[in-house]
Amino acid sequence: MSVLQGCYNYPAVPDAVNQSAYSELRKEQQKLIPADCRVMTLDLAEQIAVANNPNYLSAGHAVNAAWYRFYGSLSTYMPSVTAGYGFSDTWLQPTQAPAIQPNKINSYAVGGGFDVQWMLFNGLVREFNMLAAKHQAKQTEALDRDARRLLLLSVANAYNNILLARENIRIAEADADFNQKLFDETELKYKVGEVSLSEPLNFKVKYNQALNQLIIYRYAYSTAKYVLAALLGLTESDIPSSVEFPPMAPKNVQYSSDVSIYLDTALANRPDLDVYREALTIANYTVWSRWGAFLPTITANMYYGYLRTNYGEGRRTQWAARSQDRSFNYGVSASWNLFNGGQDWFNLKVSQAQLAQSQLDVVAKWIQVVEEVRSAQNTYRQSIEQVTLFEETLGLVQKTRDLVEEEYKAGNTNLTRVNQAQSDLVKAEADLASSRVNLENAKAQMEAAIGSR
Repeated sequence: MSVLQGCYNYPAVPDAVNQSAYSELRKEQQKLIPADCRVMTLDLAEQIAVANNPNYLSAGHAVNAAWYRFYGSLSTYMPSVTAGYGFSDTWLQPTQAPAIQPNKINSYAVGGGFDVQWMLFNGLVREFNMLAAKHQAKQTEALDRDARRLLLLSVANAYNNILLARENIRIAEADADFNQKLFDETELKYKVGEVSLSEPLNFKVKYNQALNQLIIYRYAYSTAKYVLAALLGLTESDIPSSVEFPPMAPKNVQYSSDVSIYLDTALANRPDLDVYREALTIANYTVWSRWGAFLPTITANMYYGYLRTNYGEGRRTQWAARSQDRSFNYGVSASWNLFNGGQDWFNLKVSQAQLAQSQLDVVAKWIQVVEEVRSAQNTYRQSIEQVTLFEETLGLVQKTRDLVEEEYKAGNTNLTRVNQAQSDLVKAEADLASSRVNLENAKAQMEAAIGSR
């Protein structure tokens, strides 16, 4: 960030956002994923989001603005120099004048100068205001880091929802294929009189139900991509169908250690807690600044000027007299507000009350961070247990469904048993898929809770 650069430069926003038609978005102003992107990994999605998400980028500009305000507060240590220039043309017409005087008298004056004011002391008010501005900038930096933390969490959740929807699509397609296969087989048996019409009709109904689930999950898949695209800051709010998502790769990270380790990490790293801590520091400096109002203000001053005046009678070109003056003075002045109706006192009380409020806000946020870490670790442990259980259950249910299918084809079991076995398999697959996604979301939540990213 350059302090002395002439203009504040930043990438232009698309013109279409100020228009009323989406079609007015020019191709060169679109925010798209890289042209060579064929596989969207979670790491790539996070990189694109950090580079493009407008809410996160806005937080970065807020940081710049806060630091500029801090640099502006340093100006109170510098003298102020004011240049002035003026002229006046005066015509005086006496109402009563002796015959020997003209009807009009003219004076023309031109002058200018430099006025310098330099505050030497104001009860340390500017010092504490400067320190408050510095910590306001640090607070804004903490807000920026927190915006990144929450953005990465949202991206991870949206990304995992896409993987879940895709897995549910696979499960629904497999369910449809299974019922289609049994429908074809039982329809042939019905035609030769081996089974009743209800059996092929049963599998046809189950097939249609699987197709309905397929429609629902395909819609969920598209919606999840829209959500992720919006988080990535893509102007189309969509991810091209040519972009694929790799199979879920569980993060090689464990959060099963003693919770005190994660609590220490969170309390040291959480940027939103830093926001409240900086607010407490700012409130403390504000109290000291209010105390400064009870002390005198001392200012040094200097003036250098020039004044030329012409006096004339009658026409302006006929000057009767002329004066030229140069002036220079300097000095020190002091002022002390002894009483202003108690306003300074009440301002101090307000700042002290706000300091107490900030202290309690830090306590509340500290407790919230502790709660979030404990809850996140509890969710992680629960997710681990569920994944382990559902993996075992799926193996059992898969074996059971295959056995029941063979028994049904051999005529040793009824239609109801087949339907139940297939429903159990679909449910077991869906439960396992959800538990795996929940585990990855729990890891992302734990990362956010301890502020590790």
